[in-house]
Amino acid sequence: MRIPGPRRVHAVATVGLGFLAGCASYNTLYNAEALYREAENLRLAGQEQAGRERYREVVAKATKGYESNEDGRRADDALLLMAKAHFRLRELPEANRALERALEVSDDPDVRGQVGLYRGVVAVAAGRMARGIALLDEALVGVDEPIHQAEGHFWRARAHLEQGMVEEGWQDLDRAREAHSSLVVPADLERVAWGFSLPDLTRIHQGIQGLLFTRRAQVHGDSVRSLVRRFADRWGATSAMVLLDDVEDTDWSREERDRLLMTRARLAYEAGDDDRAKEDARRVGSGVGEQASDARVTLARWMLAEVQKVGQLAALRAVLLPAVASEDAQLLLNTIRRVELLTEYGLEGEPIALICAAELARDGLVARGLAATLFQAYADAAPDAPWYTKALLAAMELTTDPAGRKRLDERLDALPGDPYVRYARKGQVVPELGDLEYLLQEALDSLAERVDEELTARRQLAGAPAGAPEE
Repeated sequence: MRIPGPRRVHAVATVGLGFLAGCASYNTLYNAEALYREAENLRLAGQEQAGRERYREVVAKATKGYESNEDGRRADDALLLMAKAHFRLRELPEANRALERALEVSDDPDVRGQVGLYRGVVAVAAGRMARGIALLDEALVGVDEPIHQAEGHFWRARAHLEQGMVEEGWQDLDRAREAHSSLVVPADLERVAWGFSLPDLTRIHQGIQGLLFTRRAQVHGDSVRSLVRRFADRWGATSAMVLLDDVEDTDWSREERDRLLMTRARLAYEAGDDDRAKEDARRVGSGVGEQASDARVTLARWMLAEVQKVGQLAALRAVLLPAVASEDAQLLLNTIRRVELLTEYGLEGEPIALICAAELARDGLVARGLAATLFQAYADAAPDAPWYTKALLAAMELTTDPAGRKRLDERLDALPGDPYVRYARKGQVVPELGDLEYLLQEALDSLAERVDEELTARRQLAGAPAGAPEE
């Protein structure tokens, strides 16, 4: 066997080391490319922080791969990958340096095409709109990959819109959306943002509708609901409801769809469309879980705003009992039971209990109509009591009917010397009011304690301890 001489051994070793370096560089770059795809998926899924961590790993690996074999055939790929990862991290100077170096070393048409495109993208991101448009105009002619076409159109759209070239901007957003699915959501979010800026209500509607019927967009659910709320603040709740047309048919998950339905329900309630609001709340409340419970509580509160008589409270139980695990539902159910029992006391010979019931209806249930009814019931039952005018004043504050307010006003006019009338209408200092309020509060505290004892004994308080006695 012939043994190679020293020069031949050195040459063979050099070639072998070069081959190994090339393999190591290739493997490193392969791993960096896999990490970049993972980072892109995380970004598109709304996992921004996790995506940033992956992009940093891409930069580290691509840099290592490039530096280990700067003259290798894939050095330009490594530089392009570094540039794109730096760009996603908004490290624009670093991205630009990597792109310029890639342009110097690459003779690959595909790489050079991407480099040209991302030079334009980086220019737009850096605020150099005219340069960005010029670079993207040239790059988009030679780039064939749909995903790169979409990216180019997206950033050229932003530059056109910033430059006041509105129609060109809208056209580019449409092309970005059509070119690749990864740009559908960003393009629609951009459309909405510019719709607010210009303003263009039609584009806002198109963008919101596009997001609602793209399943991937559900990760931006908070942003979409915030945009709808912003629209309502600017152009009114009735107009904002149109943005959520057909939202019950969205491709989003049940949980996200229910959030959108409740957004529409609140807008409808704000717009005075109570029937539509309740219909959406009932739809969400028909499900299970925390959102369904919250919807039932919201529906109950809207119903309470219309209650005028104690007997109407019973209907609220059917709404709230399926949500009884919710603390808010428990609070409403327990307050309803207290109001009902206090009203019984009041009608059975303890009129002062009606004041207690009225204050609970006003403050605990926010049932202003019911509270007004109960305050008037007390005044009718105890016309000679020291708190007669206090109840009339409270009823008048809660009454919206002009005829009803006039009747209450006439009753108060008949007692100009009453302490409560002097204080409320003439602004006089009335020392005896302190004693009257103290005596009233003592009586109300005693009644509240008694009511809770009786409801506990009956086991009628939601969330009562398991060891409470049977009814």
